Amino acid sequence: MKKSSLALCITLLFSQQSIANETTTQEFNDTYRAYVAAVENKQDSSEFAQKAFELGKEIYGESADNTANLAINYANSLAQSEQEQRFELYRTAYEILEKNHGKLSVQVYDSLIGMAESTPSAKRADTYLDDVIAIAEKQNSAKLVADAKMTAARILAYKGTGERYYTAKKYLEEADKYYQENLPNNAVDRISADFLVAAFAENQRKYSTAIERLNHVVSVFDQELDFDHQTELNAHSKLVHLYEKTGKSDEATKHCLAIAKMVPWKESQEQEPLYRVPPKYPKSKAQRMEDGIVVMEFEVTPSGFVDNIIVVDSEGGTAFEREAVKAMKKWRYAPKFENGQAIAATSRVQLDFKIKR
Repeated sequence: MKKSSLALCITLLFSQQSIANETTTQEFNDTYRAYVAAVENKQDSSEFAQKAFELGKEIYGESADNTANLAINYANSLAQSEQEQRFELYRTAYEILEKNHGKLSVQVYDSLIGMAESTPSAKRADTYLDDVIAIAEKQNSAKLVADAKMTAARILAYKGTGERYYTAKKYLEEADKYYQENLPNNAVDRISADFLVAAFAENQRKYSTAIERLNHVVSVFDQELDFDHQTELNAHSKLVHLYEKTGKSDEATKHCLAIAKMVPWKESQEQEPLYRVPPKYPKSKAQRMEDGIVVMEFEVTPSGFVDNIIVVDSEGGTAFEREAVKAMKKWRYAPKFENGQAIAATSRVQLDFKIKR
């Protein structure tokens, strides 16, 4: 009799566990599908990614590859500002995958890049990226090595100064050389390299090189692609900035007009300048630690210049108004387009003068 009772209890226990496992598995599948849909629709996927990670640990266990990959998904879904949490998730994934496959296995590649991006330490990022490149070299794939070096260049350029900056530049040059020799003109990797090369060149005041690379991006979209893209907009915007910076306003105008054709004018909001010069803080106001506000209404001409500036409201006195107007005259905008033609339109901006205390 006792044996029968015990057998019944065990049977019931396993039945309850089976039902619980089936329920958890179904919940995980539903959550993961919701996560994938959110990613595909470019919506916030962090809530689904977190839940999938937690459920995945129950299903696959704490040390499974699937759990590591779910941790990477969760880290990728978080905002860049949540660096500490992202780093811990990438590290969790790395520790699982490193234990299961080895330090320089291809499986740890993504988690190493994630740790390099999210660590506050440039020195640690450098170490992780050394391993990323070593892994790529082990795969006997020149393209993967170029991609690894491009990734390292991007991360080190953001985090590093001095020696690390020049290491980043070296990696970029090597990756860019491979892309130019082996990839088609309109390859995404070549376009990404153009942007990073332009950024390095601008930082070194090699403006002609930066302009040349960004014009290549624009020409690819104009000649080889039949759609507009945020990347193309970014290239036009950076070219406006660089041409104005080098005193070539006529060249900048072409790109102001190109942006205007791509982005509708929004009457209901303040227009974003493509090029701006910050106003100087009046010395007399700075000495007295005084703040100010200047609200101006102005016309954006068909060429994207600022004209007919009127101060409609201000606080702090005329010194602020003078400097605000002087700066505004140098700004550039994308003009309003109507029936396929650039026309003059009115906009408004508020400039705040705040002294650091």
